Amino acid sequence: MSSMKQALPGSRPLCAVSAARAEPQRVMCDGRALVVWMVEDDRPAVLDDRCPHGNARLSAGYVLYGRIVCPLHMWTFGPDGRAQAPGGRMEAAGPMPRSHECWVSGDQVWARIAP
Repeated sequence: MSSMKQALPGSRPLCAVSAARAEPQRVMCDGRALVVWMVEDDRPAVLDDRCPHGNARLSAGYVLYGRIVCPLHMWTFGPDGRAQAPGGRMEAAGPMPRSHECWVSGDQVWARIAP
């Protein structure tokens, strides 16, 4: 993507693309915990790093078919934050994680973190 995008208000680099390709990354940004992973080699995803079901860190999970898998009860989340639960039971203990606009510029994953 255009390197011009990194100048957008509120945008910031979160982590190296190579790190996000290797495994989900936990990144702290203005006191907010985020998880960064690569959906495809050139497409990142950024969500709040908290499963709404059991409050586990999504960053402690793994990526399967482009979705991040929570290590606690195997809920999965797409880049848009939409959840799928094993057996379809969606009893959440908290709000769904927010998805944040993100892109690759150079060797970094960048994002605009919504307030």
